[in-house]
Amino acid sequence: MTPPQLDGLDRRLIGALHLAPRATWDDIGAVLSADASTLKRRFDRLVEARMLRVIGQADWGMHSTAMPVHVYLDVTGETPLAVLDRLRDLPHLQFLAQISGNYPLYAVAHAPSEAATSEAVDRMFAIPGVRRVNALPALSTLRRGITWDPGFLTGTERADLLALTAARPEGPATATPPTNPLSETERTIVIQLMQNGRASAAGIARAAGLATSTAHRVVRRVLDEQWVKPRLEIVSEWLGFHTPFQLRLRVAPGETPDVMRRLDELPQTRLTVHVASDVSVLCNGLVTDRAALAAFIDDDIAKIPGILAVNVDVALAEPRRYWLDRDRTSGLGRFHAPALL
Repeated sequence: MTPPQLDGLDRRLIGALHLAPRATWDDIGAVLSADASTLKRRFDRLVEARMLRVIGQADWGMHSTAMPVHVYLDVTGETPLAVLDRLRDLPHLQFLAQISGNYPLYAVAHAPSEAATSEAVDRMFAIPGVRRVNALPALSTLRRGITWDPGFLTGTERADLLALTAARPEGPATATPPTNPLSETERTIVIQLMQNGRASAAGIARAAGLATSTAHRVVRRVLDEQWVKPRLEIVSEWLGFHTPFQLRLRVAPGETPDVMRRLDELPQTRLTVHVASDVSVLCNGLVTDRAALAAFIDDDIAKIPGILAVNVDVALAEPRRYWLDRDRTSGLGRFHAPALL
């Protein structure tokens, strides 16, 4: 598949959807000074080209009582890509990547429970070609993938779009279930919004056989309670961001919360995690190229007090990111949405 050709309006539309993925075309058009029908046609073209998709990020407590585990895998007797392909069939894997460094493969397992997490990690040992597995349990996580911004908008446009969303700042992620069990209608709408974060209440009502008034009310509650947050996913290489990276940081005792906060403020970062390991913090991010990564480390990371050592890995391939299969050539693929509890 040939990547779609993008002009300035396409890029600004993508930037707008990163910030306000459920905003109406009229509202986005007012901010971008563009015709709403034109924006809708361009969005549909990019979806058809498999460049982007608006999904729903479910609150962790909706599908798990456990925190994720970040896993590094060493291989022997096989190529890393062959082993990576076998990992695709294992359940509960949110993220898969081939990376540089001592461990050629990296995965994130987020299973429904601690027992299921243990089983998921245990099954990795049985994959042919896996020599060693190093599992790093997450202790706390700041999620940035949903709020990562490619920087295509002016400051005024960005502020106007954020005002439309009225989104609350994202704090540390926890696997805390809703106070009361979801009704069947609520579960149905959560599942629908996970698959299509821009789905309208009227469309959900038709698909689920609900009264439109009921769908409107429950969709609003699901979004207001933040059980699901709309999230734009893209083929980042087609946008010019060719270098996903991971930092493994040793941090001075007592400095971890401040280091994580400082990392979370940097536009290049997507995910910041405090882990149980000989390193304190994992940080995933995305930049245009390796020169930009070098500048990020020397100009931004170097200014953060409390960091004792930095290990840098470049992602050579990311066949799955946030439950969504992806390919640099063919675009976005299957969405492995986690099952609700």
